[in-house]
Formats: sequence, C-alpha cells, structure tokens
Amino acid sequence: MVIRVQLAAASGWTELDFREGMRVIDVFEALKYHPASIALIYLNGTPVDENSPVKDGDEIVLVPLVGGGLR
Repeated sequence: MVIRVQLAAASGWTELDFREGMRVIDVFEALKYHPASIALIYLNGTPVDENSPVKDGDEIVLVPLVGGGLR
C-alpha cells in the first residue's frame, strides 16, 4: 500500500509506504520537510491542511514557499 508525493516544480513522484491512520503531517516527517516550508498542500487535487487524513493510493502535491523578489 503506497501513497505518492510530488514537490511542485520538481520532476517525478516519491512513493511512501502507507500506514493506517496516516495524516499529511506524517508525510512531512517521513520526507523531512518542515511544515513551515510548505505553502500549499493538494490531496488528490483538493487543497487540504497538514492534519488531513491520507488513504492508500492518495496523491499529494506539496507547493513550497518561494523566496526572493525586489531588493
């Protein structure tokens, strides 16, 4: 049982083993992403927060914060 995760603007998907009771925040921990570094989370194309439950076969897209701009 697997979930797929993609960091937006990065190519390819990462597959993680699904565990019963898993939430998006558990995906952050497994990938060593700090929640504050992610601006948007999409679960199967729907915006969610880090406390949303994850099911076997789900696809999660994480959109990181973007820095920079005018000086």
